[in-house]
Amino acid sequence: MIEWEDKYSVGVSIIDEEHKKLIDIINKVIVAKQNGDNPEGISGILNEMMKYTHEHFKNEEAYMVKFNYPMYQYHREEHLDFSMRTLSYQSRVTNGDYHVANEILEYLKRWLVDHIQKADKEYTDCFNKNGLK
Repeated sequence: MIEWEDKYSVGVSIIDEEHKKLIDIINKVIVAKQNGDNPEGISGILNEMMKYTHEHFKNEEAYMVKFNYPMYQYHREEHLDFSMRTLSYQSRVTNGDYHVANEILEYLKRWLVDHIQKADKEYTDCFNKNGLK
């Protein structure tokens, strides 16, 4: 299981709280994997991930636009890529690829490191300077 650590913090409390929920969803994938790649469980988790990340990305991007964040377009493209990848996983599960949980888990762990710990931390100064802490 992944536990929240300070290294995941982007220095913006509202975003950190949303990231904690993302970690909770990743932990659900870990549990599903431990329980034998149940297709209904994996499908439900992917649906939850898609719904939650849609809201989270919308919130993050709204702040980026409001604060004229210079890397907005690049960041938005990363969000779109994540959404497309999640839809692809959902399609695979729907079409009978029930053993995709390990691949999903590895992808989500990489996302946690590559996106949250790197790309998201790049907007911290911009958000903080504009009063979001």
